[in-house]
Amino acid sequence: AAGMDLTNVEFKWCSDEITNHADQYWPKMLDIARRFNVWRIKKCCQIMGRLEGSLTSAQILYPLMQCTDIFFLKADICQLGVDQRKVNMLAREYCVAAKIKNKPIILSHHMLYGLKAGQEKMSKSDPDSAVFME
Repeated sequence: AAGMDLTNVEFKWCSDEITNHADQYWPKMLDIARRFNVWRIKKCCQIMGRLEGSLTSAQILYPLMQCTDIFFLKADICQLGVDQRKVNMLAREYCVAAKIKNKPIILSHHMLYGLKAGQEKMSKSDPDSAVFME
């Protein structure tokens, strides 16, 4: 749509990359996990489970994996919604803890409004309110 030449562009599925390079991904995730306590990781979790005290193990692992993705993908700049700011800050804190010189640059943007009237943010769980790019 923007007229970009896609002949030298390769789209990759993160799940495939993690599977193909598990020997790099999982040790990095474990290193991030060992440098922070559960309280710090919980600050990155969705507010609903965090306040109720009903977080699952998967909900604790998810921010660790999001943080790992930044380093696994070798991202210099992270452009994510403001709702992901806490994970981005965790990545920057990890750089200090791991003595990594170059911290990722964080570009946060506002959430996209949903397509339904009065909806504050777009949700992929509601197909009538989201735009899918497949």
